Amino acid sequence: MPDIPRRPSVRATNAAAVLAVIRREGPLSRAAIGEHTGLSMPTVSRQVGVLIELGLLREFPELVPVGAIGRPRVPIHLDDTTFAACGVHIGVSTTTYGLADLRGTLLDSEEIPTPQGSAEDALAHIAGKVRAFLRRWPRRRVVGIGLASGGLVDVERGHLDHDRLGWHRVPAADLLRRATGYPVHLDGHVAAMANAELLFGWGPRVSSLLYFYAREVVGIALSVDGVLHRGPGGGGSIAHLPIGGDTRCPCGATGCLEATVADRTVADRAVAAGIVAEPDIRLVRAAATAGDATANALLADRATALGRAVGLLRDALNPDRVVLGGQAITDPAERLPDLLRAFATTTTLPGTDIVSVTRFGPTLQATAACTGLLNRLFDHPLDLLDQAPRTDHPAKRSTDPVGA
Repeated sequence: MPDIPRRPSVRATNAAAVLAVIRREGPLSRAAIGEHTGLSMPTVSRQVGVLIELGLLREFPELVPVGAIGRPRVPIHLDDTTFAACGVHIGVSTTTYGLADLRGTLLDSEEIPTPQGSAEDALAHIAGKVRAFLRRWPRRRVVGIGLASGGLVDVERGHLDHDRLGWHRVPAADLLRRATGYPVHLDGHVAAMANAELLFGWGPRVSSLLYFYAREVVGIALSVDGVLHRGPGGGGSIAHLPIGGDTRCPCGATGCLEATVADRTVADRAVAAGIVAEPDIRLVRAAATAGDATANALLADRATALGRAVGLLRDALNPDRVVLGGQAITDPAERLPDLLRAFATTTTLPGTDIVSVTRFGPTLQATAACTGLLNRLFDHPLDLLDQAPRTDHPAKRSTDPVGA
């Protein structure tokens, strides 16, 4: 995907400012947009006109108060009927892809086992699935694909290193772009999930936010004033955060966070205890739901370890809000009290009511991947739309998928 210009024009900056305030505060009249952005009314009118013509905004005359006196101030809001962003999340065992509208609503999603073999073959297989998936939405103009993955991500070059998959210096963004025809933006999966919170969750309400993720891998992302912190070489790692315990990590130490709380670790322990016949976390959860005391204890121990980790990180970074995500936290929802108790006993800072669970639930991975592209669209709407494939359907046609 070609790089977005680092120094956008005044016109592009103004368009992004109008989109940003409508996304946060909308629906808004043109006058209200001017008040929030500080732009002149002629500038607001021009930008709104361009964004309406593009299909990013539309007027909502039905929202004008009945009996309003004087010239009606017709509210403007995002047009969620035309454009959509595709997202692909590549996990260690599962790959998820989906489609979201401009308000972050997931329109549809699917999961497949992450293909084995070379990165080139795996991405070609994923691309074929995504092309077939998007053909079901012919009346949407897809602006591109947000690709999210664990491992070491080079956002600028679109390269991916993923030891768990055996991928090294893979030009993932370019391979997927060539196979689908869409511009592709690669990002780390935890950064993408944090971006989803910044755009459509807690982000607009707090000045600093710590996002904590746990499933087969663990990770965090920190944002300050709505901007994700990205250190040298991408995000940091909490995989080896020492939280205690006797689980042996591939690094040779014991008590590392990721090795202790990973789905596979819990499932392997359940097999060793004779609870389940194969190492599948879903079977462990089912056994716990059925009342197996040992299965419940394994999940409770993991929740406690996660709570300790969250407490340590909260003390180190001191954010206004901590948001938790990932199936290790959201799927066994009955274990959340164990996590929160461990957090409360670990943190030494005042106030323990700053922890929330992401509202995206099981759609987290697909929504986050889509949001990576939406974030790019909102920041650089004119540039990104120039890169998106053209379609021959008018902007205001029905958006129901074929066969729905």
